[in-house]
Amino acid sequence: MLANYHVAVLTKALGQYFSPGALQEIVAANLGQDSPFNLLRSVIHFDNSLITEGLAYIEEQHSLIVHAEDPHVMRAAFGRLSHTAQDFYSHSNYVDLWLKANGGLEKTRYEDINGLDLAILDHPDLRTAYFYIWRDWIYYIPLLANVTRKYLVFPNSHEAMHLDSPDRGPRFPYSIVAAKQRTLAEHHRAVQNLSAARARLFHGL
Repeated sequence: MLANYHVAVLTKALGQYFSPGALQEIVAANLGQDSPFNLLRSVIHFDNSLITEGLAYIEEQHSLIVHAEDPHVMRAAFGRLSHTAQDFYSHSNYVDLWLKANGGLEKTRYEDINGLDLAILDHPDLRTAYFYIWRDWIYYIPLLANVTRKYLVFPNSHEAMHLDSPDRGPRFPYSIVAAKQRTLAEHHRAVQNLSAARARLFHGL
């Protein structure tokens, strides 16, 4: 998911819960996951079908939220896990599987998607895109990108599967709605594990 859509999802999902300053800390940590150093960390983007590992990473960040005394550390952890959770829907075939189970684009609206559908989350065909720098750099070279993205797209590659932006077609808004739902669910889970006083600190209130 491109940075501006991560920001939009966070703002729409969490703006009512956090102070402006606290929300900015979460946004900064979320966007930091796309730093040059982190781009090759497949786990934090749910790439290379590392679904179990990606879920474990989210668990690690939730543990930091529970045990951290510093609210800045708590917000940074939530920002990191929210990026990973959001990327799941833009880097996987979750939307495709949900559409197949619910009648396709013709019989659904993007507002209808359930990003927490256990049948899809446990689906045997659920997978995420593969990204290999030794191969996929060809999609990011200006003189090559237009040609390679049209004529040389590897099956199951990030280029073949991703829903990072609206130019990917009508499935993109489904992934955004699902990412917002998951962000809200992760926030609810984080708050449930905190005392009322620590939740206020977490929210910057």
